[in-house]
Amino acid sequence: MGAGRRRAEKSSIPRPRRWPVVLLLVIGVVASGTAWVFLVRAAIDFGQVARDCEGAAWLVCGAATAGAAVCLLLMFVLLARTWRSAGLGGAYQPRRSSGRRASR
Repeated sequence: MGAGRRRAEKSSIPRPRRWPVVLLLVIGVVASGTAWVFLVRAAIDFGQVARDCEGAAWLVCGAATAGAAVCLLLMFVLLARTWRSAGLGGAYQPRRSSGRRASR
């Protein structure tokens, strides 16, 4: 180790991959993607009905749209967690600042 270096030694032991967790997350991604497709189609169908002056269809169309947005967000979150749990993400860690103010 060189003088003045403060880096931690890298461990040569690889992290165990948790395949059951990854499989469960993939199932969640597929389920939320399927729900998103269903809700988008429902929103389109009820939107067409709502244009024919059906008052309740506007409410259902809005609820389906909001549900589709939530399902899409959930799908992205689960996809990111799947990516990280599978070990595909980089090991990048941002540098920590020293906490001192920069002198001018």
